[in-house]
Amino acid sequence: QVKIRGIRIEPGEIEAALLTHPAIAQAVVTVITGPAGDPELAAYLRPDPVPVSDQELRAHLARTLPAAMIPSHFITIDTFPLNSSGKVDRKALPTPRHQVTQDKAEPETPTEALLTSLYATLLSNTRVGATDSFFDLGGNSLTAMRLVSMISREADVDVGVSAVFLHPTPRRLAAAISRSVPLAESGPVVALNSGKGEFPLFLVHAIGGTVSAYASLGQELADTFKVYGLESPALSDGGVVASSLTDLVADYTKRIRAVQQAGPYALAGWSMGGVIAFGIAQRLEEAGADVALLVLLDAPFAIPAGDPSGEAELAARFVADAAHSLSLDTAGAPDPAAVTTSGQLAWLAGQLARGDGPSELDAIEARLERRFGLFAAHSRMLAGYRPDGKRVRAATLIVSAANSLNASASALWPGQLNGEVSVMSVESDHYEFLRPPLVQDVGAAITRCHRPVTVP
Repeated sequence: QVKIRGIRIEPGEIEAALLTHPAIAQAVVTVITGPAGDPELAAYLRPDPVPVSDQELRAHLARTLPAAMIPSHFITIDTFPLNSSGKVDRKALPTPRHQVTQDKAEPETPTEALLTSLYATLLSNTRVGATDSFFDLGGNSLTAMRLVSMISREADVDVGVSAVFLHPTPRRLAAAISRSVPLAESGPVVALNSGKGEFPLFLVHAIGGTVSAYASLGQELADTFKVYGLESPALSDGGVVASSLTDLVADYTKRIRAVQQAGPYALAGWSMGGVIAFGIAQRLEEAGADVALLVLLDAPFAIPAGDPSGEAELAARFVADAAHSLSLDTAGAPDPAAVTTSGQLAWLAGQLARGDGPSELDAIEARLERRFGLFAAHSRMLAGYRPDGKRVRAATLIVSAANSLNASASALWPGQLNGEVSVMSVESDHYEFLRPPLVQDVGAAITRCHRPVTVP
């Protein structure tokens, strides 16, 4: 693996994607130093039978890879240099000419130019195009909030985080601003797509309380569902954390019914979100409402009663969860036995700041402290959890990550379900299946389980 702008990249995965193109006979992907001193991906290709354009290759890769994994340079060579072992000598590969590969979409309006500049500044990326997605470039819920603040300051426009999900590229966000589209969300229910789908699907947050992990899934489901993400109210100013899981389920059920007054309902959740979605489905069915679909995305079936540990250990879990969710390198993460909670959060803030000034670093640390408080509250809330009560009658899809600690839960959840149950096993850890390319398979499975019905 290599690291580009804080995002872990597997060159072999890019090489494999390139080789699925019929005109590519051999491919090697490596990291070079760009003109500004930043690392960039370069793909060296041996075509067969004829060369293929960079534009076609970018479009081909974009079908299965996020933008951060699409090389900046495509170099065609007749023969790969070999070392004494008969392997490709990467050090002997020719240096690409930067001036002929900078084919990012240029801004066409002043607003596009401003947003492109803000994306580049915020994500430490010198090569942002007008059609690049904020989340594919490495954006997340924390950086989305910072982007909202920057747009408000620079353009005097009230943009909410949901607008970044709905219009993730500078071009689309600029167009929405110019059309005077209402951009600021109200409350914790966040629209995650604006596609053709009309049937509502509610994606409930995981233990961290945010819905940024659903950015790609929301887009995959745009033709089938109007997707809403349910974030924790505690992330909003003045929001409070529920005192128990039961109270949280009751509160979220009311919020969902405020958006969709009557069933049939479609609910989904990843990790803790699956636990909450299951509880909401129970509560809706007990009230006589119809739940058409429940999706459990690698959700745990039971949590040991002894959890959680002390604050420092909880902080270590929070840092690890955040780092995996944001694809950050954890090699230098502090030892929880030797570093206080504040020290661990300061380390994570430093990874997210990427060279920002002291004032911005302080602001990030303050946000992380608030996020950690929510993470700790949710951890205490889940301690000793095991599903009980009436079985859910809804058709249910269980997505199980084969390399996750929750993998065994896929065999246990059906005992709490009375409807049709489908199980999908994904060769993934707890995080990767919500990202391209695996998220495409997950989205397709959810679509197949959906039974078209009319919402009153």
